[in-house]
Formats: sequence, C-alpha cells, structure tokens
Amino acid sequence: KRAAKKSLERRPITSAVVLFWGTTPPWKKILIRSTVGAAFILYVSYVYSIYKSYHLALEPALEENTNKCQTYGEFAVGGPFELTNTKGEIVSTNTLQGSWVLLYFGFTYCPDICPEQMQLLGDVVDSVKAEHNIDVTPIMVSIDNERDTPQVLDEYIRDYNPKIVGLCGTDEQLDHICNAYRCYRSKGQSYDDPNDYILDHTVTQYLINPNGKTIGYFLSEVPLDRRIEILVDHVEKFNAAKQRELEEENRGVLETVKSYLGVGSVQS
Repeated sequence: KRAAKKSLERRPITSAVVLFWGTTPPWKKILIRSTVGAAFILYVSYVYSIYKSYHLALEPALEENTNKCQTYGEFAVGGPFELTNTKGEIVSTNTLQGSWVLLYFGFTYCPDICPEQMQLLGDVVDSVKAEHNIDVTPIMVSIDNERDTPQVLDEYIRDYNPKIVGLCGTDEQLDHICNAYRCYRSKGQSYDDPNDYILDHTVTQYLINPNGKTIGYFLSEVPLDRRIEILVDHVEKFNAAKQRELEEENRGVLETVKSYLGVGSVQS
C-alpha cells in the first residue's frame, strides 16, 4: 500500500483521477460512461461519413480507370524475348517489329479463365480489323511447357481463332519473358496424376506497339467494346505521332536542300 501511495504521489494527475473516480457516486459513473461511449460512437460515425463521402467521390474515377486501363507512353515492363511458335519457327521482338501485338500468358489446361481471355483476344483482333482496318497480331505464350507441346498448343489456339500465334519456350526462356512482363506463375499441387495440376498466373493482356514497346494493357474484367476503343485510340495516337515525325523529317530535308541551294527558309 505504501508503495502504491508513493507511486500515486509521484504521478499527481493519475492520483487525482483515481481519487475522483473513487469518490464518485455510482449514478455519476454510469452517466460518465454513457457520455464517453456516446461521444466515441459519434466520433466513429463522423470519421466513417467522411471516408464514405470521399470514397463515393472517387468511385467514378476509379471505375473509369479500371474499365479503361489505359496508359500512354511506355511501361516499365516488357523487353526483348525469343520463343518458338507451333511450327518450330523463331518468334522474337525482332520478327514482330512493325506489327501491333496483343500478348497474353496462359496454358491449354486452364479450366475457365484462359478460355474467356482467348475468346476476347480473338474477338478484339477481328473487330479492329473489320471496323477500323487495323492489323493486330494476337499471341498466347504458354507458361506450361510440360504439357503444352507445339501440337497441343496448335490445336488449342485453332479452337478460338486461327490468327492467334501460340508460343512455347524452355524454362529459361519462359522465366525471362515472364519476369520482363511481370507475369506471375505458380504451379499448383498434383495428386493422383502428376500431370493433373493447375497453374496460377497473371490474367493480363499487353498491348505492344510496332516499335516493340509495351504501351497499354487490359485487365481480365475489361469488356470487349472497351478493349476495342482503347486499342484504336492507341493506334490513332501512335499514327499521328509518326506522321508528325515524318513531316518534321521531310521539313528538315527540305530546309537542308534550300540552304544548299541558297534559297530562303521554308515558310510554315
């Protein structure tokens, strides 16, 4: 008791609180507890209302961003790669130069996600060609080199769209391209049959421009019409930029010729 008393004496505020609470009638204690509890509930309600209003204000922008998944410029993903198609031919960033590419990672034994994405992959390519005369090379990179032989992969992609290019690779090649595109893949556990397993993987389609740069992507939930709109928008902006570069280049050549001939500068 003496030790407790000395402790309280060294902490006057604590001592005062203990003394006050010890001498407070029971009805006052109930009143104080009720008041503090009500104040706490009001405070929590106030904070939640602020959070809710803030979230509702951001919701349209977040929804638009999720639906569009549209980025301009270059991503910090992608890079040189070299794989093999179902005919045994080398396909690389060099062979794809000059082409628009829609790249997807998957595997033929995928039960539900990949079939949906493969259908979208083919539909996007067919739609932008038919409606906007834009040629896009759709590619599926198999991340399951144990079961997805070239023959198995070839039969699989033909079930969806003959334009789709199926690519296979060694473990080292797949590690390289998956790391470059930040594609997560993880082999699940097999039970009775060692070949009966599932692969968890990133469900994203990457848009690559004719310069080999990744400039956009589609998450799994983006619908077909949004994919078409975004892709066309990217192509139009890319073509406009190329046209400006060409005009500047031609203007530079003309200025050089004028200067050589001693003629005045070309007027804008």
